[in-house]
Amino acid sequence: MKKLIALSTIILLFTYGCDSKKGSAKISDQIRINQIGFYPSSVKQFAIVDTEANSFKVVDGYNNKVYAGELVDQGTWEASGEKVMLGDFSAFTAPGAYYIVVNDSIASYPFKIKKGVYYDALKAAIKSYYFQRASMPIEEEYGGIYQRAEGHMDDKCLYHPSSGRSEGTLNATGGWYDAGDYGKYIVNASLSVGQMLLILEQYPEMMTNVGLNIPETGNGITDLWDELRYELDWIQTMQDDDGGVYFKLTAKGFSGFVMPEDYDLDRYIIGKGTASTLDFAAVLAQASRLYKDIDEKWAAKALEASKKAFKWAEKNDNTAFTNPEDVSTGEYGDDEFSDDFFWAATELYLATDEDQYKTAMLKYQPAYEHKLADSWKNFVRNVGFHSLLENRDKLDQELADQLVQGHTDLADDILQNIEEHPYRIGLNSFEWGSNSDILNQAVILCVAHRLSGEEKYLLGAEQITDYIFGKNATGYSFLTGFGSKKVMFPHHRPSGADSIADPVPGFIIGGPNDDRQDAHDVKYTSEFPAKAYMDVEPSFASNEVCINWNAPAVYVLGYLEEVRE
Repeated sequence: MKKLIALSTIILLFTYGCDSKKGSAKISDQIRINQIGFYPSSVKQFAIVDTEANSFKVVDGYNNKVYAGELVDQGTWEASGEKVMLGDFSAFTAPGAYYIVVNDSIASYPFKIKKGVYYDALKAAIKSYYFQRASMPIEEEYGGIYQRAEGHMDDKCLYHPSSGRSEGTLNATGGWYDAGDYGKYIVNASLSVGQMLLILEQYPEMMTNVGLNIPETGNGITDLWDELRYELDWIQTMQDDDGGVYFKLTAKGFSGFVMPEDYDLDRYIIGKGTASTLDFAAVLAQASRLYKDIDEKWAAKALEASKKAFKWAEKNDNTAFTNPEDVSTGEYGDDEFSDDFFWAATELYLATDEDQYKTAMLKYQPAYEHKLADSWKNFVRNVGFHSLLENRDKLDQELADQLVQGHTDLADDILQNIEEHPYRIGLNSFEWGSNSDILNQAVILCVAHRLSGEEKYLLGAEQITDYIFGKNATGYSFLTGFGSKKVMFPHHRPSGADSIADPVPGFIIGGPNDDRQDAHDVKYTSEFPAKAYMDVEPSFASNEVCINWNAPAVYVLGYLEEVRE
């Protein structure tokens, strides 16, 4: 039924096209545009592919032409195999709802120009974490049609031998499911929370008057603080008595596509290593500093746990995690720990002002660069750099200047890539989670704007955001529940098992992935890297959701909503 409803929607969309008031133009997937819209002061661009045309017009819902412009030939984008032309209507600022029309025959999906254009998308991106909560029901009062029963209390988790323990159980209640599966992973949890804490450090009152309708709404603090606290409380349950931190909480293998309450696999505490311990230390030190005015007792406890973890990591500085032979859930493997040491030492120094952590921070400080490969583990360095940039007053002037210059150079490189790209984005390679790669570029540009106040960085971040909402080679809006060409079948167990037509809203899906790890189960319709995406449930390689893909989206949308009129 779910698939039939979605197919009917697509047939109607392409049969009837635009409203009859807009003349004979029909909606065409050849026009790639941000399907949510633009702030009045935003850069406003779209791509049109494989079409002979020289000009375009912007029309309102009554087919009134409100703006006209020329199309600029961008050549062929090798990653998509498309001949691309770019249209720009940035000069048009009037609020309203519009379409792009080309050759009086094809039209774009509708979009809006208005203040607060990402308000609803931001709320949904944050609330997606509530829908990922383990160990509690999603009640109708808060989840609407996506209500579900409680699953995975995780109060009596078994110890896998890889944990170093063989007897007893662990109470590790709470936290978020990591992705489309029901596992909970320390390294990814820490990175995701760390990225979102940055926007709260910059704008502590962000969305204060906007309730997300979660159980904590109305308790006197912004709901994002509450949502992150739910994950942070679980993170703390994963520390061993000696200070080391267990790697993950999963079954030995993935479950089928069932609801949480129907899950019948044993849950295990698996592994203990340097990466999980350092990332735990980093995010709890960061949180201790930022939650101090909210809950001083909790913040003090978090800081002590962080210090204890860092000591363990110093004594066990090369303990890599790999899946045991009988475990096949997400590995998040990493055997390079200098960036994790850097992030942990940085946050501990900012939280304590102690020289021992400053010394460690300087010892492990990596090159200032933005690595795309295995982005989930390489971005931890960025969180450390961004915390330092936000707290430059605690640094020697020489180091502060060095960091600002390094960040500026990195941001300028991204802008140069955007300027040279047919789609005006900074990405030409597509790996697992490519949408998070491009969103993390936008994070860097937002931080550069905060440092300098220069408009060019904000415009670059907006161009990248356009990609996420439809200005891409697939034409999809990659945030579930948003846009005209919606993702309908994400690799997400609750969305696949709940018998509801639309998936749970607010998730950034992984996006094009030229490695196609699921190719034996998924038939891709294009051989081009930028189109290596399928909106089908089995495609974990291109269509899964993950908490660390949503985190940069929360930051970028939150930042734009704070600074854009």
